Amino acid sequence: MLVKQVMSPNPLVLEENNTLQEAAQLFRRHRIEGAPVVDIKGKLVGILTKNHLFQAIIDQTPGETPVSTVMNPNVATICEDLPSEQAWMEKVGRLPVLDKNGELVGIITRTDMIAAYSQEIETANNRLNTILQSAYDAIIAVGKDSRIIIFNAAAEKILGIPGSVCIGKPVEQIIPGLAMEQTLISGEASTAQLFSHGSVVCIGNRSPIIEDGKINGAVAIFHEQSDYELVSRELRFTQGINEELEAIIESSYDGFFIVDEKGACLRINTAYTRITGLEPSQVVGQPMEDLVRQGHFSRCIPMNMLEKKKPVSIISRIKNGKKVLITGNPVFDQSDNLLWVVCNVRDLTELNWLKEELEHSQELTRRYSLELEQLRRNIQGINDVVVRSPAMQQVVELGLRVAQVDSTVLILGESGVGKEVIAKLIHSQSSRQDGPFIQVNCAAIPESLLESELFGYERGSFTGARQEGKPGMFELAQKGTIFLDEIGELPLNLQAKLLKVLQDKEVMRIGGSRQIKLDIRIICATNKNLGEMAKKGQFREDVYYRLNVFPIQIPPLRARKEDIGLLVYHFQERFNQKYGLNKRFSTEVIDLFCQYDWPGNIRELENVVERLMILVAESVIIPNHLPANMRSYLPGDSHVAVSQIMPLRNAVEEVEKQLLLRAIRNYRTTRKIAEVLGLSQPSVVRKLNKYRIVFTEGDQTIPGSGF
Repeated sequence: MLVKQVMSPNPLVLEENNTLQEAAQLFRRHRIEGAPVVDIKGKLVGILTKNHLFQAIIDQTPGETPVSTVMNPNVATICEDLPSEQAWMEKVGRLPVLDKNGELVGIITRTDMIAAYSQEIETANNRLNTILQSAYDAIIAVGKDSRIIIFNAAAEKILGIPGSVCIGKPVEQIIPGLAMEQTLISGEASTAQLFSHGSVVCIGNRSPIIEDGKINGAVAIFHEQSDYELVSRELRFTQGINEELEAIIESSYDGFFIVDEKGACLRINTAYTRITGLEPSQVVGQPMEDLVRQGHFSRCIPMNMLEKKKPVSIISRIKNGKKVLITGNPVFDQSDNLLWVVCNVRDLTELNWLKEELEHSQELTRRYSLELEQLRRNIQGINDVVVRSPAMQQVVELGLRVAQVDSTVLILGESGVGKEVIAKLIHSQSSRQDGPFIQVNCAAIPESLLESELFGYERGSFTGARQEGKPGMFELAQKGTIFLDEIGELPLNLQAKLLKVLQDKEVMRIGGSRQIKLDIRIICATNKNLGEMAKKGQFREDVYYRLNVFPIQIPPLRARKEDIGLLVYHFQERFNQKYGLNKRFSTEVIDLFCQYDWPGNIRELENVVERLMILVAESVIIPNHLPANMRSYLPGDSHVAVSQIMPLRNAVEEVEKQLLLRAIRNYRTTRKIAEVLGLSQPSVVRKLNKYRIVFTEGDQTIPGSGF
């Protein structure tokens, strides 16, 4: 409470020039103990009490003396807007009250405050009693002597005992089963306790009443068990229905939105967001007509049409360009008042697209089946082409496509990635497959001999030349393909002659006088950046552009580790046959190979496989047989983990792949792997194929899928 709510307003006051005799008459007449003293302007200047008058009598002060001579000028005051508790803390009997302007507006006494607090306590008690009597649950409270002090109306109704009979009685005499004395002794609360009184079974809680650390009583709140069970069953039933409805609405492929009787959206499902692109925050609570005005829909279900009490369907175009069919179904209450409108949204654009896509896919499937069969027939005879990764499958596809024409091909990639294999693939699948395949390593032939090797020479052209002359590599490749490896090492003076060959398909021998027509296919390869070399003047720019007609970039082995397992299997079979061996690599070694970066690419892998198969005496090559620099890549027993942020689907696949790799290191059969992973054996085989993991089971190798 505030001071102004407790104070006595308009108090009796004395003026500072009033006499002590006048003050005594005022005190006697109004039976007051003191009064504020004000000046002629009404401003508070002090306070005079009976004690001041008594002291004046003792001092034999004349009655005509002004009160200002004996009053207390250092009077304590309080603002009317402060809490009354602050006035109580002042420890004075009478306290003048001022407003915010400093004007005297009242006086507050301790008697005033006691009366106000008593009234407030009485009001609070009445309010508390009303609350207790209005509570649905039964409430019984006892003091520390176990006698009942509260017994509300719900307790009377449930137990069938009038409260007037119970108040003041020991609780164990009235309700023995309530066991309140246990709570008074232990001081611990008890929840969900059952007790019976006659034929009534109740369930409730008991708690101690603790004041200043001491147990001063206990309270029990309970209700009939039948009520609790009924509410619980209804709650579980309602929750089940809500969950079922939620699952049904969210699982629908069509969009759903529900509007109230005024046309405002109440909720939408996930499919609605997928179709329209609108999030719940943009739609829920918004009138559908506003969404039409904002351009999200070209039209919506008119509310007046739904008064016909029949479903209404319209076709609308939404902001993202899709065409949708909206069907509104009205829902009415028992009084035939419209409650909601449940609207179904079907994506006509998507349906039309799916129809066209299905027809297109069927056509593509037929065409791709024919092409795939042709590719398989074409690639069956090429033993050195071993690919599984999408990147290398794309390289092979490019090679097969360019093989059908005579364009110049520039194969790019690090040393050892298999540029020669792709060059041979292009030649073998071209119309020149019956012609020669001439391979020239421009870095392996001394510069002094390179010109004569490439272009040939006539008799007597230089000292040491053959008497009959010699055709060059370009001539030897007639009707076939010439493969110029390491073309970046070709000297600048020979690049001019190469340009003539590229442009005119003609060559002139050293010392010759006539041009020789060429019918050849030119394939070049390099591990250098010819574009950068051309900018620096280290390679002729015109030659570079002539070579770069159809570039094919081969990724390094570290970027296509899906190929490693199949390559190891390929080299294993080759060297077993070549050296008359019967050895194989364990899955742990294959896994370790997949961790290694292979700076020497496929050439390094082939050399490592050959060396291990020759040097290792055992029939199975395990990690301990590997060089120390490779054994350091062997994974330990670290936990399966995803090392970076990625889409959830990719992360699941990464963890699945790691678990498969760990399982094949520990178990020797797909059936055992299936058992520990909780899968079927065919599922394990399919997943090994999916992740292109090579696994040897007995004498059978499961190489995965791909070329």
